[in-house]
Amino acid sequence: MVKKAGWKATLNAVLREHNKAAASGGKAVSYATQEARREILEQGFKTLRALGYKLPDVRGFKERHMMALGQAWEAKGLSAATLQNRMSVFRLFGEWIGKKGMIRGSEYYVKNPQRVARQLAASEDKTWSGKGMKLEDKLALIAAKDRYVAIPLELQRAFGLRMKEAALLKPHRADKGTYLAVNWGTKGGRERVLSIQTPYQQAVLQRAKGLVEKPTDSMVPAAYDFKSWKNHYYYFCHEAGISRKEGITSHGLRHERLNEHYQMITGQLSPIKGGLRQGVDEELSRAARQEIAEEAGHSRLSIAPAYLGSFKGKG
Repeated sequence: MVKKAGWKATLNAVLREHNKAAASGGKAVSYATQEARREILEQGFKTLRALGYKLPDVRGFKERHMMALGQAWEAKGLSAATLQNRMSVFRLFGEWIGKKGMIRGSEYYVKNPQRVARQLAASEDKTWSGKGMKLEDKLALIAAKDRYVAIPLELQRAFGLRMKEAALLKPHRADKGTYLAVNWGTKGGRERVLSIQTPYQQAVLQRAKGLVEKPTDSMVPAAYDFKSWKNHYYYFCHEAGISRKEGITSHGLRHERLNEHYQMITGQLSPIKGGLRQGVDEELSRAARQEIAEEAGHSRLSIAPAYLGSFKGKG
């Protein structure tokens, strides 16, 4: 009697065939994106088994399974962004197994649709200055204990990088003189360049270079891989009072830089900082928001309000 392959084997078969492709077609996605998809799918099917849905072949996935997963994730209190991201991966998976259109909008798979309603515009100032804090208030203490945590925090503040981008940055290779090449750890493998505009940015880059042993090294210490370093990094930040509970996060440093850059371009505060529409030329503001979106690693102008807020009534 031939033994059936089982859910893991059938999932691996589907991944081998489809996982390298971008959701919209075109070139292959990055290895990091492939691994993120794999992890979400594997954990999802493990959750289904724990809920009593023991699918022998993952290609038997149906909408009722998405419903069970969505409500299980909702019950765990996951953020709207996380819920939407996980469901988008399963929506793509549905296409891979020949069931395009089976998975509808995320709001169909939770008890409270508001749980998956993401704010398009920031309604809260997430910058450190908005909380009456500066990175300098924490930096000396952090640097004295672990410079490998301190420098990535500065990189986030100086260039508006995500944590992963700051950790995986290879400062010797990234520094191109007039601009920074952000080629490692980017979301969706979307590389970008950032102008080096201020003495602070130059100084942070020099400190980063001075910390690594070899020009090919990233900011992750040799004793760690990224996953273990990420755990260490956030644990250390939490111990230093950098957490949502304390009202400031390392991601807030990214918000700080992007709002600062908007002010540099327009000469006015961003909406989330209290800026007024009548104080800003509309064309200049639009150009600034587009530049901020690209600096953040996005191509869509609509992403800028997530960092800058929005003037009442429009953009």
